[in-house]
Amino acid sequence: MTLKERLGDRRTDLRFEIIGQLWGSLETVEQLSLRNLARGGALVESRMPLNQEMVRAVRLAFGDQTSDIQVKVRHVTSEQVAGGERYLVGLEFVEPSATALEQIDRIVAARLADSKPVAEA
Repeated sequence: MTLKERLGDRRTDLRFEIIGQLWGSLETVEQLSLRNLARGGALVESRMPLNQEMVRAVRLAFGDQTSDIQVKVRHVTSEQVAGGERYLVGLEFVEPSATALEQIDRIVAARLADSKPVAEA
Protein backbone atom coordinates (compact mmCIF):
# COMPACT_ATOMS: atom_id res chain seq x y z
CA MET A 1 0.00 0.00 0.00
CA THR A 2 1.41 3.40 -0.99
CA LEU A 3 1.52 6.42 1.29
CA LYS A 4 -1.09 8.14 -0.86
CA GLU A 5 -3.50 5.22 -0.49
CA ARG A 6 -2.97 5.12 3.29
CA LEU A 7 -3.62 8.86 3.75
CA GLY A 8 -6.63 8.76 1.48
CA ASP A 9 -6.26 11.38 -1.24
CA ARG A 10 -9.70 13.03 -1.28
CA ARG A 11 -9.06 15.26 -4.29
CA THR A 12 -11.61 14.89 -7.04
CA ASP A 13 -9.94 17.21 -9.56
CA LEU A 14 -6.61 16.88 -11.30
CA ARG A 15 -3.86 19.10 -9.85
CA PHE A 16 -0.64 20.24 -11.46
CA GLU A 17 2.65 20.80 -9.70
CA ILE A 18 4.04 24.28 -10.36
CA ILE A 19 7.76 24.38 -10.96
CA GLY A 20 9.22 27.83 -10.32
CA GLN A 21 7.14 30.92 -9.60
CA LEU A 22 3.62 31.55 -10.73
CA TRP A 23 2.41 35.10 -10.13
CA GLY A 24 -1.17 35.80 -9.22
CA SER A 25 -3.25 38.50 -7.65
CA LEU A 26 -5.81 38.71 -4.90
CA GLU A 27 -8.60 41.23 -4.88
CA THR A 28 -10.63 42.13 -1.83
CA VAL A 29 -13.81 44.09 -1.28
CA GLU A 30 -13.86 46.77 1.38
CA GLN A 31 -16.63 49.20 2.22
CA LEU A 32 -15.19 52.70 2.39
CA SER A 33 -16.52 55.72 4.23
CA LEU A 34 -17.39 58.49 1.83
CA ARG A 35 -16.03 61.85 3.02
CA ASN A 36 -17.11 63.97 0.04
CA LEU A 37 -18.45 63.48 -3.44
CA ALA A 38 -18.66 65.44 -6.69
CA ARG A 39 -19.20 64.63 -10.36
CA GLY A 40 -15.43 64.45 -10.91
CA GLY A 41 -14.48 62.21 -8.01
CA ALA A 42 -14.66 61.40 -4.32
CA LEU A 43 -12.67 61.43 -1.12
CA VAL A 44 -12.95 58.15 0.79
CA GLU A 45 -11.52 56.79 4.03
CA SER A 46 -9.73 53.44 3.90
CA ARG A 47 -8.02 51.17 6.41
CA MET A 48 -5.36 50.34 3.81
CA PRO A 49 -3.25 52.67 1.68
CA LEU A 50 -3.95 52.44 -2.03
CA ASN A 51 -1.28 52.92 -4.68
CA GLN A 52 -1.40 56.24 -6.49
CA GLU A 53 -2.39 56.08 -10.16
CA MET A 54 -4.00 52.67 -9.55
CA VAL A 55 -7.23 52.14 -11.52
CA ARG A 56 -9.99 50.15 -9.84
CA ALA A 57 -13.70 49.58 -10.06
CA VAL A 58 -15.91 50.91 -7.28
CA ARG A 59 -19.58 50.40 -6.65
CA LEU A 60 -21.51 53.47 -5.56
CA ALA A 61 -24.68 52.53 -3.69
CA PHE A 62 -27.52 54.87 -2.76
CA GLY A 63 -30.83 53.46 -1.64
CA ASP A 64 -31.57 50.46 -3.82
CA GLN A 65 -29.56 51.74 -6.79
CA THR A 66 -25.92 50.97 -7.53
CA SER A 67 -23.49 52.18 -10.17
CA ASP A 68 -20.12 50.70 -11.03
CA ILE A 69 -17.51 53.34 -11.81
CA GLN A 70 -13.84 53.09 -12.79
CA VAL A 71 -11.69 55.31 -10.60
CA LYS A 72 -8.06 56.36 -10.53
CA VAL A 73 -6.32 56.97 -7.21
CA ARG A 74 -4.95 60.52 -7.31
CA HIS A 75 -3.65 61.04 -3.76
CA VAL A 76 -3.35 59.23 -0.44
CA THR A 77 -2.87 60.92 2.93
CA SER A 78 -2.43 59.09 6.24
CA GLU A 79 -4.44 60.22 9.24
CA GLN A 80 -4.07 59.13 12.86
CA VAL A 81 -7.36 58.15 14.48
CA ALA A 82 -8.30 56.36 17.67
CA GLY A 83 -7.51 52.70 17.13
CA GLY A 84 -4.93 53.08 14.38
CA GLU A 85 -4.17 54.74 11.12
CA ARG A 86 -6.61 55.58 8.34
CA TYR A 87 -5.97 56.83 4.85
CA LEU A 88 -7.81 59.55 2.99
CA VAL A 89 -7.88 58.55 -0.66
CA GLY A 90 -8.72 60.95 -3.46
CA LEU A 91 -10.42 59.18 -6.36
CA GLU A 92 -11.00 60.55 -9.84
CA PHE A 93 -13.91 59.10 -11.80
CA VAL A 94 -12.73 57.76 -15.16
CA GLU A 95 -15.39 58.24 -17.84
CA PRO A 96 -18.43 57.79 -15.57
CA SER A 97 -21.64 56.76 -17.31
CA ALA A 98 -24.64 59.08 -17.52
CA THR A 99 -26.42 56.79 -15.05
CA ALA A 100 -23.56 57.10 -12.56
CA LEU A 101 -23.53 60.90 -12.89
CA GLU A 102 -27.30 61.02 -12.29
CA GLN A 103 -26.84 58.90 -9.17
CA ILE A 104 -24.09 61.21 -7.92
CA ASP A 105 -26.39 64.19 -8.47
CA ARG A 106 -29.16 62.45 -6.48
CA ILE A 107 -26.77 61.69 -3.60
CA VAL A 108 -25.53 65.29 -3.46
CA ALA A 109 -29.08 66.69 -3.70
CA ALA A 110 -30.30 64.42 -0.90
CA ARG A 111 -27.38 65.42 1.32
CA LEU A 112 -28.00 69.11 0.65
CA ALA A 113 -31.71 68.72 1.49
CA ASP A 114 -30.76 67.01 4.78
CA SER A 115 -28.36 69.78 5.78
CA LYS A 116 -30.66 72.78 5.19
CA PRO A 117 -31.56 74.50 8.45
CA VAL A 118 -35.20 74.48 9.47
CA ALA A 119 -36.80 77.95 9.38
CA GLU A 120 -38.08 79.20 12.71
CA ALA A 121 -41.69 80.30 12.97
